[in-house]
Amino acid sequence: MKSRKQFLAGILVSGLLILGGCGGGKHEVNAATSTPVQTAAIEQVTVDTSTQYSASVEPDTSVDMAFKVDGYVDSLLKVGGRNLQEGDHVAKGAVLARVRQSDYRAGLDAAQAQAMTADEGLKVATWQLSQVEAIHKKARLDAERATALYQEKALTKPDYDAATAQLDSTRAQVEAARKNVEAQRSMLSSARAQERSSTITFEDTALVAPMGAVILEKRVEPGTLVARGTAAFRVGDLSTVRMAFGVPDTVVSGLKLGAMLAVQVDAFPDSSFQGRIREIAAAADTSTRLYRVEVAIPNKAQHLKAGMMGKVSVPGSQPAVLLPAVPASALLRSASDPNGAAVFVVEGGSKEPLARLRTIRLGQFIGSRTTVLAGLKEGERVVTGGRQNLVDRAPIRVVD
Repeated sequence: MKSRKQFLAGILVSGLLILGGCGGGKHEVNAATSTPVQTAAIEQVTVDTSTQYSASVEPDTSVDMAFKVDGYVDSLLKVGGRNLQEGDHVAKGAVLARVRQSDYRAGLDAAQAQAMTADEGLKVATWQLSQVEAIHKKARLDAERATALYQEKALTKPDYDAATAQLDSTRAQVEAARKNVEAQRSMLSSARAQERSSTITFEDTALVAPMGAVILEKRVEPGTLVARGTAAFRVGDLSTVRMAFGVPDTVVSGLKLGAMLAVQVDAFPDSSFQGRIREIAAAADTSTRLYRVEVAIPNKAQHLKAGMMGKVSVPGSQPAVLLPAVPASALLRSASDPNGAAVFVVEGGSKEPLARLRTIRLGQFIGSRTTVLAGLKEGERVVTGGRQNLVDRAPIRVVD
């Protein structure tokens, strides 16, 4: 209401007349006494009952790209012969930046050498096990033969004892060789784990784009010292964008997931976009008491950029209506209602036209016109120019 009062104060100042002095008597109509005026016909306009909510364009998906290792930034991705900049498109898997790899090469080389040594150690231990197992197998056969001969009293006790002792000795050697194999296998496993860790660390010197995206923010340059976790870039997928806004409970009850809403973006005033509702909050925000609604907007051409401002139109509960609209240049302040408006309406026909002062009730503003809820109808003409000295029932001469 305050804005409407301010609006009326601005556009009616030129028509702030001492309307109490408007004559009620009749005037002689002739060219000498009539006032030349310009007029305009009252036309109907379509009044949309939808409500617009302001929102900003955001990427459907955005990711902060952070380094996993410490070091100095050694290089950035080259795009068109220059370093990567905000707004550039990058492909999935592209290396956006690297930290100095030499700081991690020595660790990787040492881990690889240790893994090779452990692998050779396992091979030697496995060969040694195969050798003692063969010796043990022969000792077992000799012991079985000695036992049979000793039972038949065909072998002396010392020879029998020597055969069984050899069997026990080779059995112990096999157990020791097996333990050595397990130890070497464990060493190899640890060495390979260290090699993998060193390889990952070395590969983490490169910051790789997880998806085809646009660089939204760039926070590093070659030579920048970064720590683990330092966010270097923010990238986003703009093939689909989203806009989020809050609505009261009286509106949210009429919204459904999947419904299409009209979207206007300030950067493209002559274009209209369509957004699909994909999220409606189950609870209102505790501070604003509004329900968050999010729409997704296809953006394959990527005309819409992150941060652009726009409005989402939510249809009202009532259909669009036709109302008469009056030009702002015709409005005066009403003498009977300080917050109301009045206009001079042309009456009396073309031969003896008169300016009749009429109080009207205004609706919403649409461009340079204001809808009229009461007091005017389509086809009537109102004075838009030359009304400075007019009074009610004043004779006029239309000079449109």
